[in-house]
Amino acid sequence: MAKIRTILKSTKDADGRHAVLLMLSDRKQREYFSTGFSATDKEFDSSKQGGRFHQGRGVRPFYLKRKEEDGSTKVYSNKDANIVLANLENRASDILKGYNEKHINWGLDQFRTDFVNAPKRELFSSFADSIIQQEYSDKGRHKSATVALEAIRSLERYDSQLGTKSFQDINVKYLTGYIAFCKKNGNSDSTIKIRLGEIRRIFNIAIREGVASQENYPFSSGKEDGKIRIPKTALSKTDQYLPMDSMKKLANTPMENHVLERTRHLFLFSYYCRGMNWKDMALLTKSSFFPLVVTDENTKETREVTMMEYRRSKTKGEFLIQVTPNIQRELDWFSENTALYADYVLPIISVEITPEKMDMYIAKIRQRFNHSLRKIAEILEFPDSQQDISSYTARHSFAMTMQNLNKPVEIISQALGHQSVETTKHYLAKFSSTKMAKETDIDLSY
Repeated sequence: MAKIRTILKSTKDADGRHAVLLMLSDRKQREYFSTGFSATDKEFDSSKQGGRFHQGRGVRPFYLKRKEEDGSTKVYSNKDANIVLANLENRASDILKGYNEKHINWGLDQFRTDFVNAPKRELFSSFADSIIQQEYSDKGRHKSATVALEAIRSLERYDSQLGTKSFQDINVKYLTGYIAFCKKNGNSDSTIKIRLGEIRRIFNIAIREGVASQENYPFSSGKEDGKIRIPKTALSKTDQYLPMDSMKKLANTPMENHVLERTRHLFLFSYYCRGMNWKDMALLTKSSFFPLVVTDENTKETREVTMMEYRRSKTKGEFLIQVTPNIQRELDWFSENTALYADYVLPIISVEITPEKMDMYIAKIRQRFNHSLRKIAEILEFPDSQQDISSYTARHSFAMTMQNLNKPVEIISQALGHQSVETTKHYLAKFSSTKMAKETDIDLSY
């Protein structure tokens, strides 16, 4: 059986370096192909499967020059150089696999011709990173870039060798295993759908640019073709909410674990703030709050209240919420029991983050938050339908609570910020801030 392996040439050049060669052995015959690299004995690890440059824990990064196929010279880190070696081996393995599938009685001369003339295997992850940079990051679409990057990072968690995989490797079998991996790790159907959608988007661009072929496209076109099928309708978490009995149980059951207790309070804060978006919560600072003198509609008495103002990340509209006793109680808890960074009032952002990395950072913390929420749901023995809760569940739970309390639709709409700026102004004229605070201050005590 033919075998592929990367080795060092036995002789050294004038600089004391060995050429790094790809060796094909078959029926006691051997053929050698240049990889373009050279290395010293200390830089190369022959004990590794296939033969690789040293890398990993305890190995300081080093760099290697490679003579490219077009005659130019390029410098690679040891890690990236190993990806090139793996790519060359995969390229050779694809040719051998093709011979086997087509029952071709091949020889070394034929292999050499096919290997030299074979098209380069475009690496999936490197192409994906470049597309995300061009299509999203360079255009300031940081949120979209975050979603796409998380899809690729998720694939890397599934396959530590993703960096060596070409588009041909990301096939139906591969993605089926990836979906099973996501489900095993507690990812919701909605999350899996979003990630598959990003992978499909990258495939579509690759096909348009001639990097991938339609023949290897792993996604279904809508027919029963045995390929990966992505539902047209998202399995959204907006359909999930906690009814009043579950909300009361969550509000009145402290967690022994500090991380879970912090998660519980963050969820309650979002709920009391009319289902405030996770990113909006993360960006709240002391400057978001200011005093305001209001008049009680019934008694006509004036008093000073604290208002919270922020720009909604989703609609970009300004939003005002009066700080109710419930909200203030949560703010006090965070101030007394957590380490708050800079001027932030909630323990979500804890380090200095550049604007272009902010969305990704907040999204990663939200993943941990959602994971902790599911642990809380398990501890509180919520029904199966209430186990897969997330940061958005607070928003939908608030809306359903308001509806079950027979609050006017107009109040609910304004409370959730579903209207445009002009519509919101219309409702603000119709309902004063004191009335909104009274109508939306929900009692979760037993």
